[in-house]
Amino acid sequence: MAEPLKPGRNSETCAAESSSHLKQFRLMGEYNAWSDLRLYEIAGSLSEGERTRDLGAFFHSIHRTLNHLLLTDRHWMSRFAENTPLRFRAYHGAKLEPVLGEHGRELYSDFAELRREREATDAVLNAWLAELTPAMLDASMRYRNSQGLERVHPLWFAMAHFFNHQTHHRSQATTMLQQLGRDYGVTDFLVMYHLAPAAFAAR
Repeated sequence: MAEPLKPGRNSETCAAESSSHLKQFRLMGEYNAWSDLRLYEIAGSLSEGERTRDLGAFFHSIHRTLNHLLLTDRHWMSRFAENTPLRFRAYHGAKLEPVLGEHGRELYSDFAELRREREATDAVLNAWLAELTPAMLDASMRYRNSQGLERVHPLWFAMAHFFNHQTHHRSQATTMLQQLGRDYGVTDFLVMYHLAPAAFAAR
């Protein structure tokens, strides 16, 4: 059931806010792809020994941290694909991970393969974001978390977690790059400013 309108909020206001919300998620998808491209470019300049060195992070090394991000992104994307009443073309035939297993489970030991798969998953993610409509953000998600507890909430709530989780672990990866003498550079979301005019356009 839709939430009743609050005093002073008409349907046009709510529709505009919902549209802005979707535009924000799409920009976050662009930011994710941009960040991953840069992150893998720098990680690719390291030796295998450097990428797999235990540097004291939660998942120990850069390689294992990047594996975790791909694993969990695909796991959440499998929930986006299957755990709402909606179905999406973008997920048809995509490589997803319905079963999470161990959080540190390694999908790809070869860095070049991991890089290719990251790029492919980012492309699927942005294709999915392009399919979404503002109304879809309120679709109900129902699933069991990694502890087996049932969770029910709107799609947008899971998407907010999804992008926040990426930022959390990318920061660990950039810290490890710094430890190895590699400067990732700017990580701010404001790098998306050049893409923003379309999102800022009048609705």
